[in-house]
Amino acid sequence: MDTTPFPEPESPEQERFWLYSHVEIVALLTRLASGKVPMTLYWGRDGECAVSEVLDVDGARNELTLDLPAVESLRAGLLASPEIVCVAFIDHIKVQFQVRSPRSAGGPRATVQVAVPERVLRLQRREYFRVRTPETLSASCLVPYSGDRGQYESIRVIDLSVGGMAMLAYPRHFDPSESTVIDRCFLDLPGVGTVTVRMRVAHVEMGADGATRRCGCEFVDLSPQARMMLQRYVQRIDVEQRQRPGRRHAA
Repeated sequence: MDTTPFPEPESPEQERFWLYSHVEIVALLTRLASGKVPMTLYWGRDGECAVSEVLDVDGARNELTLDLPAVESLRAGLLASPEIVCVAFIDHIKVQFQVRSPRSAGGPRATVQVAVPERVLRLQRREYFRVRTPETLSASCLVPYSGDRGQYESIRVIDLSVGGMAMLAYPRHFDPSESTVIDRCFLDLPGVGTVTVRMRVAHVEMGADGATRRCGCEFVDLSPQARMMLQRYVQRIDVEQRQRPGRRHAA
């Protein structure tokens, strides 16, 4: 699962993961409230954010009550924002939705009321859209292998998604082992740019020739900029693969 709390960018590939049923949305939000699930709220152009939770869901009145930040400046900024993006995790599923026109509610606890969202995104890591990198736009990753992290080896990227990637490694210097977290890897995305990523080795498989390793990695703590660049690259490859039937597949 992708554990980063940053909002997912809009993408045509995510349409099948949006929930539109009012009854199901209310039921999901009620689960967030009953479980007191922490939720991150994002608003404003500068990426202001605060931790909150769903306090109450009134499906009949179409109202959602959220906890307000304790810091007064954050509280004022949130209430002045025309829209808020909410992100939470429940049962290994990333839940994201947008609400508008927040208003302060009365009572002993500082709260904000909004309308129940019209749609909610439910996304698991395995559902991230994945593309196989073609020769024309082949991605590669510079991975550190020395003790002082000062030396790098270029590894071929086989497939890629916003959640992670698979690489084909020749363990001359870089010999990956499962569960290892690798910092400051430089992922080169042709036509998009270079992204600095931190990744965790999820699994390693021996190649048929006995010399190569197929290494599956998941990204850790991706920055919003890195996420957008990865999404741009994936969408670019998808456009190319749409013209080649049989080569497109999802994670």
